Order: sequence, then structure tokens, then C-alpha cells
Amino acid sequence: MAAIGSTSRTTPADITAAAVASFDGCTDPRLRELMRSLVRHLHAFAVETSLTEEEWRQLIATLTDTGNITDARRQEFILWSDALGLSMLVDALAHELPAGATESTVLGPFYVPGSPRREFGESMVIESGAGVPAWVYGRVLDVSGEPIAGAELDVWQNGADMLYAVQRPEAEEDHLRGRYLTREDGSYAFVAVRPVPYPIPDDGPVGRMLAATGRHPWRPAHIHMIVRAPGYKTVTTHVFDATSKYLDSDTVFAVKRSLLRDFVERSPEDPERPAGVEGEWVSLENDIVLAPGDDGGAVVDPGRTA
Repeated sequence: MAAIGSTSRTTPADITAAAVASFDGCTDPRLRELMRSLVRHLHAFAVETSLTEEEWRQLIATLTDTGNITDARRQEFILWSDALGLSMLVDALAHELPAGATESTVLGPFYVPGSPRREFGESMVIESGAGVPAWVYGRVLDVSGEPIAGAELDVWQNGADMLYAVQRPEAEEDHLRGRYLTREDGSYAFVAVRPVPYPIPDDGPVGRMLAATGRHPWRPAHIHMIVRAPGYKTVTTHVFDATSKYLDSDTVFAVKRSLLRDFVERSPEDPERPAGVEGEWVSLENDIVLAPGDDGGAVVDPGRTA
């Protein structure tokens, strides 16, 4: 009798086929499909790149480091998803919208649910020195151009120090965030500050990957908004400063040209200067168009705060 293995061997293709077939007994059709496809693509990556044992060990060590740095305030796995473009890809697959509707982007790592409800035109700037005051205004409309009354805008942003309030333990909890309702004509307005570019957290595995591959960790200046109204699809989106750096190299690939807006510089003597605003300021006009549908307005926060 021939020795075991003397006339046959397990090829890479055999190993892949066996791993894919191992899920044949899964009774959940979608889970079965996902796991089979994951194995096929993962094995194809190893074969295509001739992955070495040392590279495999380094990948496992990086995943271990990612788990170790992840806690209640920091989700490094989602940071990987963002930095590799997967978050924006999933967002694009999930939000096919009719022509004219405001495009979506990723939630980002600094969303905090339960921001305070604020009045029309009220400032969400709690601390002094947060940046150049910005009068942000516009209307929320449907795809036919009709105003949507009672739509909610959940807004948050960073300050001149490049940080969001949730990144600073000493910051006022409600600083630079708030929820606003549109009036009967669909209009909204609030006082914010002009946002500035900022780096994603780069002191962990994702940051080491960016440095090793010659990529930067920066995001262009933007304001976040979640806009919801009964009978319409909720949109999670950004408003980008059209003059910001990094628009063409956003480290999380979230820039869409339709979301670029002009921050118009205004003088202290401008008669349209909002109450309570002193010195130089800017204004930003931004209409938002919601697609028909009803998703209940829910936004799932996967624990992205860092």
C-alpha cells in the first residue's frame, strides 16, 4: 500500500473548496452566502499575493492590536473600515437615491445621539474661541421642490482646535451640536463655526498602516447632519467647505462633489450679521432634498466615538 500522501496532495484549490463546502449545512441562506463568499475572496487574496507565513503572522498581530485598542470609546475596527473605503462602499450600496436628492456619507466617529433641541437661528457654540462664527441656513425640500415642515436636522461638528467635544473630557457636553426643526416654509438656520480639517485617530494600527503606505490621516473641513422627516428617507450627510484642503484625498473617501458648499466671508458691519455674532463671520447656504420613503428616522450608532 502506498504511503499516505505519496500519490495525492491537498492543493490550494482543494483547501479553498473544502473551506467553502464546510458551510453547506448552514440553515441561514444569507449567512451561508456571506461566509462562502468571504472564504473564496480571502483565499483568493492569499493566492494572488502569494501571502507568506510571516505576512500572515503580521496580519494576525495587527488584528490582535486592533482588538486591544478598541474599547467603549474607540472602535478601531470601524476605523479600518473607514480608512479602507469599505464604510463608504456599504453606504453607497445601501442608499440608492432619486436624482436631486441629497447624497449620503458615513456617520463618522464622533456622533452622539440625543443632542439638545434648539430654536431657529440659535447658536450651538457653547465655548468661546471655538472658531469663526458661521450662519448656516437653507431649506429642507422634497424631490419636487416643495418645502418639508417639521423636518429635524441633527447637527455636529469640530472646532478650531480640530476636535469634537466628545474628544475633550473637559468640554461642555452640548458644545457644537444640536437638533433643529424646519419651519412651515421648510427653512432652518443656526449659528455654528467654520469647520477645519482634522486627522482621524492615528495612534493605533490604522495610523501605522497609513504611515507605512504613504497615506495621510486627514479629513477635509465639514459639518455633519442627519436629516429626517416622517414619510421621507433619513439622510446622514456632510457639508464640505469647498475651499478646504484634502477634498481630493479624504482619508475615508467620503467627499462627494454635490456636497461641496461655499462659506462666504462677511464683515462685522454686514447688516445681515446674526444676533450675538461679533467680528468676522461667514455664511453658508445649504438646501437639503429628501427622497420619499419612510425608514422611521432611526440611525444606528455602532460605537464609533474615539
